[in-house]
Amino acid sequence: MNEEVVGRAPRARCYKCGHDKIASLCHHCQRPMCRKHSPMVFRPEKSQGGTSGSGRAKPKKPISAEFAGFGLDGATAGVYHCDEHDHVVHGIPYRWIALGAAIAVLGAILLAVHLATGLVLLLVGAATVGGALLVHYRRAQKSARPPLPVVPQLGSVELVERLSGYVRLDDTGYSNTVDSVAGTMTVNMSTNSAFAGIQAYRKRFTLAASEPVPFSCGYLMFEGDVGLAFGPGQTSVLPAGTGISLGGDSADDSPLLRPGAQRPPAEPTSVVDYEVLDSRTPGAIPLWIVPSLVPDSDRRTLEIDLHWNPLDEEPDNLKLSFDLIQLEVPASWGHLENSEPRQAEVSLRDGYRVVRWRQVKPNAAAGNSRTLTLRFENRITEMPETAVGSSAGPARTGDDSPRTRLTVSGRLEVTFDKLLSGVTGVGVYLPGGEAGHPLKATTQTQVAVAFDASLRSIRYQDQRAIPDDEASDHPRADEFHGVVPDYSVVSELTNAISYDDYYVKSVVEHLPYLDDARSGMNRVWDISGRRYIGLFPIDFDINLRGEEVGAGAGNLGKTTATVTVKGTHAMGVPVGLQPSTEPADGSAGPDIAGDELLTHIENTWYSLHDRVTQLLAARADRAAGPRALPSAQTPVAPDDVIEGQAWSDDAIRVEATVGPEYGSDLPFGTNDASHRIAELRRQWSVAGEAVVSGRISEETYRSVVAQIDAELARLEGDR
Repeated sequence: MNEEVVGRAPRARCYKCGHDKIASLCHHCQRPMCRKHSPMVFRPEKSQGGTSGSGRAKPKKPISAEFAGFGLDGATAGVYHCDEHDHVVHGIPYRWIALGAAIAVLGAILLAVHLATGLVLLLVGAATVGGALLVHYRRAQKSARPPLPVVPQLGSVELVERLSGYVRLDDTGYSNTVDSVAGTMTVNMSTNSAFAGIQAYRKRFTLAASEPVPFSCGYLMFEGDVGLAFGPGQTSVLPAGTGISLGGDSADDSPLLRPGAQRPPAEPTSVVDYEVLDSRTPGAIPLWIVPSLVPDSDRRTLEIDLHWNPLDEEPDNLKLSFDLIQLEVPASWGHLENSEPRQAEVSLRDGYRVVRWRQVKPNAAAGNSRTLTLRFENRITEMPETAVGSSAGPARTGDDSPRTRLTVSGRLEVTFDKLLSGVTGVGVYLPGGEAGHPLKATTQTQVAVAFDASLRSIRYQDQRAIPDDEASDHPRADEFHGVVPDYSVVSELTNAISYDDYYVKSVVEHLPYLDDARSGMNRVWDISGRRYIGLFPIDFDINLRGEEVGAGAGNLGKTTATVTVKGTHAMGVPVGLQPSTEPADGSAGPDIAGDELLTHIENTWYSLHDRVTQLLAARADRAAGPRALPSAQTPVAPDDVIEGQAWSDDAIRVEATVGPEYGSDLPFGTNDASHRIAELRRQWSVAGEAVVSGRISEETYRSVVAQIDAELARLEGDR
């Protein structure tokens, strides 16, 4: 079994049981202790009846008099010790002094009555007082001399961590680098004048005026995972790096305790710098900067999505704000016509247009994200290769070469309310180790990221509609004389394009209408459908419109066909022209060629257009010299061949061609035997409808059916 040692950030815990709820500290070594393992440091003193006159217990007095004489009372006078430093400092023995004084007074009174007795009592009393004072002095000399305890008023505690790095988006993908992660802890506090305490301290421990007086203002213990690394020489850092000590080596030199000194409110009294442990430092900047071009914007609108990806240790309720968003884009894109957010500062610098926002909040519905939208005067194109220099700095390509072919760069400064190190707050402890009043510490991480993105790696979706004004080889409409846009044409056309794997979604005939200025019936058909290239759809529409002139008018008619193809395709940003060939008007260079999906869209139009025009052209050729079919009163000879005759104002057409030359006369796409058989059977059905309605005679019907049967027998025999 392979074992791997994983380093974890330390956490302040009770030195005995490991509990992370700390109730006190040893004021000698700052060992944390939970409530269970904190020693008893106060003795309750009650008045007669157990309580004071107000019904409340009297203030507790400390068992140890280590802080006696410094003007502290209540909880501030208590001192906590671990097992190693457990000791009791006894105060001045007032009882023995009072007893000795009383004996001495009694002896002085008895001197006049009985000299020997009074003198003995006087000497005994003096010896008692002197002995008590001597014992107290020796205890004070033997006990450790604590720093002067000073109880401060904490104004604020701020922990700010700073992460700096670099993000790049290019042809190879998305990459980012973390440069450094460091932090600073700033404590602002104040005190009342402690000059009297300094004098009492010197007197108690018989210090000379020139000897420094160390002092302690308490301790701050980090809560949560303490993934901090402190530099050498920072004496204020507690053992194991789980907290700091507020104090100093000389009370006389401290502006905090100097009598009459006034400290400016904004001046911090304690500043501690640190770095974040490697185990807590993110391997990559959890910030995504994704540019894209807005579809259907004529390549003039740029969108940039900024998204902070929370670390695993971060809770979901992360509060984040973008303090500064700065973009640099080529000045050739023109003026910034519109932007979102709207409050943008725009300036020109070194051939780039600088767009800057300050204090931008994330989108409320998008979590820790923000989308920037910029619309420019000109089309968005990539910078020429000769473009160099920018205030954003050189591109990091592994060498010191200047930034080239990068059209979007800038700087991003983000602040969120959590710390990368894992510290969630601080606990306040008095100089004696007692837990003080809770203080909410301000925690935040500031992220400063420089970035650039090559637009060569950006793709955007756009609609391609053919025909359009960009290509002259895409005719908008084709006219075919002698062809009536009736249901037989539509049926033949839908069969042909379905055979080519086009999905026909709908066939719609618009209501025919008569034009008063002309004698014909106007007909309009729309055939719409779709073709799939893998999972990508390409929509098409075939519009047939034209007129049918008079009943029995033969080939008098005209059809206009329009083929339209639409598709959505991904497209790259074109590279700008070199200075020697750049147009004078500053327009963009040509689009990059070879876009596969765009090629499929164009090929779809060519394929459909060719199929429609060939089919209608074949019909127009057959209608060039037709023989009109007689009415029902005029029989048709059996050997007559019916080729595209107009029989009535219903525009029903029967088409039959027999003999081996049939295939050469059929429209495009009907040379296949199965298609010819299907077409002959359709003509058989149409002929039956014609004879029932009286448009052709029974003799003509029998002749047509005989010819169709003969051809069907031949075709089915060949198969």
